[in-house]
Amino acid sequence: MRVSLQWLAEYVDLVKGPEELAELLTNSGTAVDGIENLGAEYEDYIVGRVVEVSRHPSADRLSLCRVDLGSEVVDIVCGAPNVRAGIFSPVAIPGSRLPDGTVIAEAAIRGVTSRGMLLSERELGISEDAAGIMVLEEGASAGENLADALGTRDTVLDLEITPNRPDCLYMLGVAREVAALTGQKLRRPVFRLDEGGVSAAEEVQIEIVDGDLCSRYVARVIDGVNTGTSPWWMRRRLQAAGVRPISNIVDVTNYVMLELGQPLHAFDYDLVAGGHIIVRRAAEGERMTTLDGIERVLTKDDLLICDPSGPIALAGVMGGEHTEVGDATTKVLLESAHFEPANIMRTARVQDLPSEASYRFERGVDPNGCVLAADRAAYLMHTLAGGAVRPGAVDVRARMIEPVRLCIRMKRTSALIGVPLEGDDAASLLSSIDLKVLEIGGDGEETTVEVEVPTFRPDLEREIDLVEEVARLYGYDRIPATLPLSSHNIGALTREQRTRREIAGIMVGMGLHEAITMAFISPRWLDVLDPDRRFITPKQAILRNPVSEETSIMRPSLLPGLLGSACFNLNRRIMDIHLFETGRVFIPMAGEKLPQEPLRLGCILAGKWLPKQWDREAEEVGFFTCKGIMEGLMRALHIKDWSLRREGLPFLHPSQSCVARVGDVDAGCLGLLHPRIASEIDLPENTCVMELDLAAIVTAAQVLSPYEEIPRFPAIHMDMAVVVAESVDSLEVEQTIRAVGGELLREVRLFDLYRGEQLDEGEKSLAYALSFYALDRTLKDQEVRSAYEGIIKALATRFGARLR
Repeated sequence: MRVSLQWLAEYVDLVKGPEELAELLTNSGTAVDGIENLGAEYEDYIVGRVVEVSRHPSADRLSLCRVDLGSEVVDIVCGAPNVRAGIFSPVAIPGSRLPDGTVIAEAAIRGVTSRGMLLSERELGISEDAAGIMVLEEGASAGENLADALGTRDTVLDLEITPNRPDCLYMLGVAREVAALTGQKLRRPVFRLDEGGVSAAEEVQIEIVDGDLCSRYVARVIDGVNTGTSPWWMRRRLQAAGVRPISNIVDVTNYVMLELGQPLHAFDYDLVAGGHIIVRRAAEGERMTTLDGIERVLTKDDLLICDPSGPIALAGVMGGEHTEVGDATTKVLLESAHFEPANIMRTARVQDLPSEASYRFERGVDPNGCVLAADRAAYLMHTLAGGAVRPGAVDVRARMIEPVRLCIRMKRTSALIGVPLEGDDAASLLSSIDLKVLEIGGDGEETTVEVEVPTFRPDLEREIDLVEEVARLYGYDRIPATLPLSSHNIGALTREQRTRREIAGIMVGMGLHEAITMAFISPRWLDVLDPDRRFITPKQAILRNPVSEETSIMRPSLLPGLLGSACFNLNRRIMDIHLFETGRVFIPMAGEKLPQEPLRLGCILAGKWLPKQWDREAEEVGFFTCKGIMEGLMRALHIKDWSLRREGLPFLHPSQSCVARVGDVDAGCLGLLHPRIASEIDLPENTCVMELDLAAIVTAAQVLSPYEEIPRFPAIHMDMAVVVAESVDSLEVEQTIRAVGGELLREVRLFDLYRGEQLDEGEKSLAYALSFYALDRTLKDQEVRSAYEGIIKALATRFGARLR
């Protein structure tokens, strides 16, 4: 909402400057986005009075004008047909620059020197009118700066109006706010409507068929109007508000909308069949052509203004082309109505037809302001376009919308605001914004204030709404800052919250970046990852009203979001992906209304893990990179009881995938992304993913690392290379070695894997480094040899292994 301070001053005395006023409005909840000073664009021009006009000696269509500029009289050659002696017109003197960039210079035109230029509205950028020079209204003087003569020196406040404050979408509403905030008196427009001729009721018939969408329809008739250009004062105000002037009839409807907040529409009465207005829903597929020349296909949810021949306007949005007011219009049927906000909003969105009218209707206009707005517009049309206003307004109501009564308790109000207030204080503040105080009851802390809320404030529905009004009018800046009352308990993070933060720190420390992805995903991801639903639960949490198909289900896994993020980054040439996320997934359970929401840790890697350096080549991401991250996480959380088990999963590579087991539960999976999926979504073949259940990790995590005594006696190190079948997993071999080695075996490390000529087909050699030591003595060779031989025997028995 653009608010001209010149215009605003007509309704309230402005005792504050623009900056102070902007701060007051912003602090009261009506944010001021900007302050714009107008008029500078006309400061290069002055007012000239045409003293004498004669024919140009060498051109039939040019005139030689003597123009008084106040300080001197100059000759100006002019080609405008409307130039005549005695008029005042804008003049660009030599050196002035026009809005299109043209610089005016003294020049000889057909042998006569012209010392300036008389300007049209088009040349000034005021309108598209180039039929003649601009003739200024009475009151201008020769030599006066054009900005002063036009009254364009103005300041405009650009207000950001929240959807719940339709009362601030018009000048009188903003003036009401300013009056309340500055302690001034509000001045409403005063006018006297002269009526004559036959009654409007004899010329107009109104029928509201669908009263649920139109509660009230008011019509007035103005006969004998002359359509033309609006006076400059009205055009200036409309332009300052961001509205383009069109003609005096249309401009009046826009002016009153901006002044009183009631959208209006003017029909050419002679084009409305029988003066019969029918307000009804559209038939499915019905068509009409709106003022912009576009034929609209309507639905049964759209509301129409019709005459007996068919639609003549799309209610609350835009008029129809057939009944448009034009130059030939002499009789106007003026509409002022109240429509259902939700219906207007839907029609404007579906038809992609936003307008100033729909913007106000969809937020809610005053149903009891229709007659005042119609009367005000009829008065202005009569004043500016002539004609006779037919007696009476035809006012049809489908239903009554009455003011509501609300009561606030001063004890609760004071407690919520944090400032002790009396009933009289609240009554004074609420009455300053035109809420009628009905009664101040009770005594002391039990004081109550009952008010009647006018229908121009549909946002005030409950006691708490009035409390908010009291607080903002009192002044948020006057309310002292206080700490809320609380118990003496000191807040702390839960173990789960602490562990989650610790995990995020560990992952970042290992070189990953944290991602936050949408909890809503497309079902397509599930078809890509697990077409047969063998791993991902077949039942999904489906949204009832999704924004789109791409966000129609709640994620059962973190992988879709991470894969989508990887694709997004790769499409922007970010080739090395190291992302992780902690978040909830949503798993529907049979018999439960709401899904379970377990916490998960997800990870995705692609491209290079380490970049090329002067002393080493780049290291590509691979399965063991992902496995290393798992190991680093377990080590940092002091979790020792964990393992990886090879297992095929539908979204992972058949030979490079495994299930992670933490404690005695399966806690997730990790591995190389299946080649089919990588190809389908255009990710690199070496993309790796991991997803772990955070609950299992939090349960197994150790707050403190268990103390391990530093050995004082030397260790004995031995290597062991065993040949086993290709199907034997190295983890199983390592677990057997540890179990048989006993407490003296302190470390087992796989350092070599060999497949080659010295082995039979289907065999592999695993080489382990073993470390033995005791904390209380130096070990003897025989003790270690006995354990070593026991390990060999156990491996032979269980796996058929032999020493290499």
